[in-house]
This record gives sequence, structure tokens and C-alpha cells, in this order.
Amino acid sequence: MMDDMADFSLIVQLSRRELIHVLESIPGQKDLVVESGLMRPLDKIASMSLLIEHGVPRVQQLKVDGTISWDPNLQERVFVCRSTIANMRKVAEYIRADSSRTYHMVMVDRNRNICGIELEKYGVYGQIYFHELNLYVVPLESDIFSLELPEPSIKSTNDSFPAMARALWQLQCLYGIIPVSYDFGEQAKKLEHNLKQIFLEQGEPTASADRPISHMIVFDRNLDLPSVLLTGLTYESMLNDCFQYSCGKIIFGEAVENKLKNKNNSGKSKAYSLSNSDVIFSAIRNKHMTSVFPFLSTKAKTLQSSYDKASAMSKVDEVKSFVANELKSLKEQHKLLEVHICACETVLEMNKGCTERLAVEHSIVKGLFEPSEVMNYIENLVCRQHTPWQVLLLMCLWSISSNGIPFRHFSTFRTLFLHAYGYEHLTTLFHLGSAGLLIEAASPSTMGFGQRTLRAVNTNFNHIAKSLELIPRTGSNFKSEASYVFSDAYTPVIIRILELLVDEGWESASLRKAFKDVYTSCSNPTTPKPDNRIRKAILVCFPGGVTYSEIAALRKLAQDKNFRIIIITSHIISREHFLISYTE
Repeated sequence: MMDDMADFSLIVQLSRRELIHVLESIPGQKDLVVESGLMRPLDKIASMSLLIEHGVPRVQQLKVDGTISWDPNLQERVFVCRSTIANMRKVAEYIRADSSRTYHMVMVDRNRNICGIELEKYGVYGQIYFHELNLYVVPLESDIFSLELPEPSIKSTNDSFPAMARALWQLQCLYGIIPVSYDFGEQAKKLEHNLKQIFLEQGEPTASADRPISHMIVFDRNLDLPSVLLTGLTYESMLNDCFQYSCGKIIFGEAVENKLKNKNNSGKSKAYSLSNSDVIFSAIRNKHMTSVFPFLSTKAKTLQSSYDKASAMSKVDEVKSFVANELKSLKEQHKLLEVHICACETVLEMNKGCTERLAVEHSIVKGLFEPSEVMNYIENLVCRQHTPWQVLLLMCLWSISSNGIPFRHFSTFRTLFLHAYGYEHLTTLFHLGSAGLLIEAASPSTMGFGQRTLRAVNTNFNHIAKSLELIPRTGSNFKSEASYVFSDAYTPVIIRILELLVDEGWESASLRKAFKDVYTSCSNPTTPKPDNRIRKAILVCFPGGVTYSEIAALRKLAQDKNFRIIIITSHIISREHFLISYTE
């Protein structure tokens, strides 16, 4: 069972079989058109050779602003997509352009009612055969699995809960019910409700003596927004900030490729795979950026030493052995090393002068800052024409860490921001305020007069940070090693929760104190705390997304505590997209 659990192979096989079943139910050869955001997740469960085997000679992307080159010889046309209004309008456009073909729609999110209304509006609903496909989880790495949902927008904040509940239900059907679940926050409460609903409708998974997971922690994203807003300083986190990185693939673009000796001259941006199969990336992905270049430099010297050793060989047998056993690996490592050196250089160039920003971020989260100094820095960012999202990340961090920004500074910022970036961002500020991410601090003079007061998304942050010692203090007896992801300025909340559960169990006084005003529950309080001696994994669930900084910190904790920690998430958070989603 643990071998299958190593990569969730059973649940991935299930998604693959469902896809094959759908394709086999559609006769003959077919044109397959896949929503652009689903291309990479689909690639994780089905290879092109498998698709060809089941009647799909090629795959095209469904883009709202794109076009499709149909094969005139194929009668069957198949769309694989989510039920967004934009997708439905585009599909309707294609159907109305040629109604003589047979159309199929494979829905991956079950919101058929939404798409039905839109398709009926365009008069094409009756021309479509509908199918369902469950992409339960996509394996990004051996310890992280994602539903690869889009960043939730204002109108789709609850989309992840039914999908995550289905994935957890299917996971437990295959691997045995998880005996203990710890829930933290309202998102965990909603997920628990959805999971119970599925248990009632589909039946509860059976218990298994050899179940590979002993405990599950469900964590509300809103309990730790600083881990999203702070600049993560691991290599993988900074790659995610700087480039198009999703589903284990990254497009570096010209900035990196122009530095390579063997440039990509095809004119198309190349997508590179980033995973533990890349021995260089595996070694540096979780390292702090200050440690990456020294490692790459040492690795370059080691590879050169191996080449020099080969050059000095005088015996034919030695040369033959080297060519047969080592040369291919050395060439591959040399190629990967060059890519990561160039990527690392580009990341540092793109973050030139970030020392000042990091100092401001860290002073804000520690509560050791002068508001006027932060405002001066914000003005400098605006003058240097940084993106509006880079400015808003800092202001949201200030708002969350201080439970609102004082009126004088908020008013000054609002005027400055709108003047610099345009009054179309009035809605941006409104939506961020409504979400509790960017608000004006309530003052005694403005309270009690009946006006609308915006509430911070997490008014308990300072209490939680103090109770869990998230901010390292001089003379403190506690310091989490995992805080390295933010240069020891801050420890992600999930790390302290796990440390306390492993060390003290559910009855931890520190946990009770920290979350006294937050929804928490334990499915089986009398069960012993997690124990690494029983060799069972801990599943950490993020229905609201996870950052690469938190992933690196969890890996560090797993190593230190000698536990296997598996992460399941709705999606990987990109910091700027996190804010942009609130305005879409």
C-alpha cells in the first residue's frame, strides 16, 4: 500500500481510466480541444501516445481569444473544459459556425447548470453531448498533489470545497479512511461539511489496518496571509514569482534563453520540466537564494573535475567505461547546470535592489516599523514604476499585520495609487477592501456613526503570531528552523501547528490559546499524537492554496522530525495572481 501511496498512483490511474472511458464512448477519430489551463494537468495523467491510441490524433487549446484549426475529415469534436461563462461563449461560437458536426463537452467541475444556462442563451445546448471527468489530483511531486484549480475569483470563492471533498473521499476509498482529522478555520469547516455530505451520498470509506496516512490537517488559507504576501526566498518560490511556472513546467522566456550557449532559435518559448528527476533542481529547489549560487559553483567545479579526469585517461578500457557509464549523465547535468545558473542570474537581476523591500516587509510583519518610512518606500515604488500588484502586496501585508492602515496614511496611499495607476483601479481597492485584505483601521472618532466599516480578513493575526511565536524574538527560547524561507523573519502558521501537534498533541495549551477565537475541531481527540515510529504519513490539506515557501518549510520540518508529510492543495499560489483574482 505504501508503494502505491508514494505517488498516489491509484487515484491518478482512476482519472486516466475515466478519461479513456469518455474517449472510448465517442466513436471514431475526434478533434480534441482542451482549455488552456487544463493542458498541463491532462498531460500529467495521459500521454499523447495514450490519446492517439484512443482516437485523438492531436490536441488543441481552447483560448477565449484564440482560434482552432479543425480537421475537416473528423465528425466528432470534443471540448474538455471548466464551466466558465467565457468558455461556454467560445464553445457556442464554434458550434454556431458549423452545426453539421457532432459536439461533446467533457466537464471537469460538474457545474453543468451554469454552462447549461449560457449555452441555452446561444441556442446550442441541445446540440451537445455532455460527459464528466474527475481530475481528482495531479501529482506535482512525490509529496505534493494539486487539484490545479484556477485562483478563486470573487464569484467562485467556494469552488474548491466540493472538488477537494471529492478528492479526499476518493483518496480514502482507495487507501483507507484517515482516522484523525484536525480542522483549523472556516475553510476547514466548509470542507468538513462537503466531505460529510459526500459520505452520506456515496457511503463512508472503510477502515484499513495498513492505511498509509495516520493524521490529516485541514488549514484555512486566511489564517496565514503573510505567508502569501511576504517574498519567499527559496529558489523555487522566487522562480514562481518571476516566471510562468505551473504544474511542474516553467517558461523562462528570452531573459534566460538568451544567456544559454545553445539558444532556442525556434521562436517559441520552451517549457522546461522542473521536478526531482532534475538532479540539479532537486538539490536547490528548497534552498535559500543565498545558498544557491555557492552550490551551483561547487557543482560546476565537480563536473569539470570529472571531465578533467576523463581527459587524463590513457587506457582504452577506462575510456570505454567512462563513455558507457558516466559521459551521458555528465552531459545532462552540465546542460541542467547551465539552465539553472542562467535562471538564477536572471532572478537576481529581476530582484535587484530587493534588500530594501525585504527590510520593509520584515519590519511590517514584526510590527517594528515607522508608518511614514513605509509610505516613503511605497512612493519610491510608484515613482520607479513597479507594477501595481507589487505595491498592493506590501500594503495588504501592512493592513493584515496591523488590522488596518491608519486613516491619514490610507488616504494618502489611495490618492497616490489611483493617480499613478489609473482610476480603473477604484474597483481593485474596493474588492480588496471587501475581502478584508486592504482596509482602513477603525478609529474611535469614526466608530458608531452608522457608516460601513470593513473588517480585516483575519483579525486574530497578531494574537496568533504572538501565541505561536511566529516572529523570532531576541532572547526567545524558541526558533523554528523552517523560518529560513523568510530569512528567519517569520514562521508559517502551519509549521507551528504541526510542531505542536507532533510534540504536544491536540491538547497543546499553545494551540488552544492561539486559536481560541477560531473554529477548530478534531475528529478523534483521544487518539495519540502523530508518531514517526509507526511510519505513517501526515496529510496536510490546503483548500485555499499553498505557497512554495510553505512547501519548502514543510519539507524542512518533515526532514527534521523524520515524518513523511504529504501536501494536497487546491492550487499553488502565485502572489500577484492571488491579488489579481480578487479583482476579476
